Amino acid sequence: MGKGLRLIAGFTLAALLAGCSATIEERAAEGIEVAGKAFEDKAKNPNTEIGNASFYKPFGFEIQEGSDEQNIVLEKGGDTYVLFINPNEGKESRLFYDLLYADPSKEILETGTFERHNTFGFAGAAVGAGERVELVAGSGGRKITTLSEEGEVRKNLKTMMEIVRSVEYDDGAVAKE
Repeated sequence: MGKGLRLIAGFTLAALLAGCSATIEERAAEGIEVAGKAFEDKAKNPNTEIGNASFYKPFGFEIQEGSDEQNIVLEKGGDTYVLFINPNEGKESRLFYDLLYADPSKEILETGTFERHNTFGFAGAAVGAGERVELVAGSGGRKITTLSEEGEVRKNLKTMMEIVRSVEYDDGAVAKE
């Protein structure tokens, strides 16, 4: 029985180590896939308002002082997320996606684009500072960015897409489906 338990423990440890050895490109691709699924899902209901903007703020996220209706700084667990809202861009806008590729110094790892009901969305990952990955998710005239630990890419991109998909701006420029 002792040999059997050691064998099972050995296989379990090997499986865990194999899962931890995923490349950043693989993690980015997985994150973009879950962001795409979040884009396809029904938008979360807004639960927070700042000026003319309302959006879904997940549990544990805090709005930082100095935020305004177009530049909202969120924090969770020491990580900072910046939500940009451009009320002059509609739901089909590709502006933030095009700007991602406009910076020649940015080393992009992976991006994905999505479309649903005349709404354009995207998610991407780029080489960040140190061991971190720069993540971005966008939907029309909204985008959110953060620097993420490699192991958190999948979870962060999903949450980020849920946030940008939920944004409503009361002048109607950033239209909801």
